[in-house]
Amino acid sequence: MMEKPLITISIPAYNLGTYLAKTLNSIFDQTYQNFEIILVDDASTDRTSQTIKEFANKDDRIRAHYFQSHQGVSKARNYAIDHAKGDIIVFVDGDDLLEPQYLEVMAKGLADPKVDLVAVGYNWGWRGGHSGSSDFREVSKIDAYDSINQRGGDFGGYTWNKGFKMSVIKENNIRFDESLDLAEDLLFTADYVFVSHKFLFYPGALYTKVSRSNSIIHSATWQMRSKEQTVRQHIDDMARKIQP
Repeated sequence: MMEKPLITISIPAYNLGTYLAKTLNSIFDQTYQNFEIILVDDASTDRTSQTIKEFANKDDRIRAHYFQSHQGVSKARNYAIDHAKGDIIVFVDGDDLLEPQYLEVMAKGLADPKVDLVAVGYNWGWRGGHSGSSDFREVSKIDAYDSINQRGGDFGGYTWNKGFKMSVIKENNIRFDESLDLAEDLLFTADYVFVSHKFLFYPGALYTKVSRSNSIIHSATWQMRSKEQTVRQHIDDMARKIQP
C-alpha cells in the first residue's frame, strides 16, 4: 500500500440535527488529511441535508448523495463501498466524534501490506475507553472473531472503530445486509475477518460513540432484536469454521 493512502470515510446521515456538524468538524481536524467523505443523506426530514450542502460547498472532499426515500444505514454504507476511491474505508456514524489521530493510526497500521484490518480503542459510556499505550498489538484471528459477539469488547464487532482494506472487500464481495436494522455491523465484520489473516489493535481511545435517545439501538423493536440474535448465532456457527 502507498505511503499516504486515500481513506474513504462513509457517513450515513438520517435526521442527525446538530450532531452531524460536530462529527464533520472532528474529521476536518484530523492530523491525516488524505481522505474523501461519502456522505449519504437517507431522506432526512430535518435540516441534515442542508448541513451536508453547507459543508460540501466548503470542501470538495465531500461527495454527497441524497436518497429520495429512507433506505437504512446498510444501503447507505453499500453505496459508499460501491463509489469509494480510497484504499482504506472507515465507517463513521454521523453523530459520533473522532480524536485527531484516528485516520493517521488507521493509515499507519494498514501501511503493512500483510495487515488486513486495524481496530482502535473507543469511548462509549462504561464500555471501552483505553488510554496510555500507543503501540499496536497483533490480535489472532480466533481472538478477533471471538470478540465480535462480545458486547463491549476491546476489538469488538463494531465497524466504526476499524479500518478495512477496500481490496479485501472487493475481492470477496463483502456487503452490509440491507435486510437488517441491527447487527449489520457485526455480520459485516464477521464476514471480513473470516477471509482475512492479520489484525492490529491500537488501545488508545480514538473514537467516541455518542448515545442519542432516538437512535436505533434505543428504539429497536422485538422483531429487530430477534433478527439480531439470529445473526449472532450465525456468527458463532461461522466461528467454528475459522482457519487461523
